[in-house]
Amino acid sequence: MKTSLIIGMGIGNLYAKVLSELDHNIITVDSDPNKLADFTSVDTAIEKCNVFDTVHICTPNFTHFDLADKLAPYAKIVFIEKPGVQTSKQWQLLLEKHPITRFIMVKNNMWRSNINELKEKAIASTNVDLLWLNQDRVPNPGTWFTTKELAFGGVSRDLMPHLLSMYIAFNPNWRTDVRTSYSTKTNWQLNQLTKTDYGIVKEDGIYNVDDECSMTFGDKWNLSANWRTNDFDSRGILFQFPNRSIDTFDLGLCPEDAYKAMIKECVDRVNDYKFWLDQFEIDTWIHQQIENL
Repeated sequence: MKTSLIIGMGIGNLYAKVLSELDHNIITVDSDPNKLADFTSVDTAIEKCNVFDTVHICTPNFTHFDLADKLAPYAKIVFIEKPGVQTSKQWQLLLEKHPITRFIMVKNNMWRSNINELKEKAIASTNVDLLWLNQDRVPNPGTWFTTKELAFGGVSRDLMPHLLSMYIAFNPNWRTDVRTSYSTKTNWQLNQLTKTDYGIVKEDGIYNVDDECSMTFGDKWNLSANWRTNDFDSRGILFQFPNRSIDTFDLGLCPEDAYKAMIKECVDRVNDYKFWLDQFEIDTWIHQQIENL
């Protein structure tokens, strides 16, 4: 039986469900005793079990690097929730310091069951719009989510990595296609965000991150993410074909089966050097696209 460690029981609860369905032995950590995790500290968890098949870091962004560095000697694979770490250099440093451990930034959308069908549509298209636009979904305004020092950025770190991973999955030429434009904007202030439908509002907190981000690659690929439009949700993919017809796919929330497929393949291919070399290249590239925005 595989043993998995989950740190952070917010989205970590999703991993607990998925890992249990994969028949993993699960150990959980959260510093908040109200989360009812097995342990409140990573050190205590390591004392209990010092070999993990997988580790899942689901904590605030600013903790990712230190936790990955600390846990790497005890883990075969370390999954780090997007946006990974602060910079591509930090990502490379993790692999240099821990050459035996496998690291992967969570890119669950690349493991959707219909990803090959979507890729075929994208290749046949003359224009592809990857959209994650929300009516009102700023995550916990005023907390670490909207504090640049702690989150490193806003929607560019929260949602753009998902769109970039799908862009890679769809475009065989992603390594050579040039990013032709990018932009980030901060459209809102904290005192305007009193009714967000995603978490609490800390009214005396900080809001100094981007809430809108867009990128284009060549003249075909358009990626747009927004936390709040005050209009309507538009989370999907628009494919425009040479005859000018348009097909759409609603992204919605990523299916749990995609998380399960991602974890299973990574575990099954833990010794596949080419697979992990590809993951390192992809993850480094995504970090490079979102840093310094």
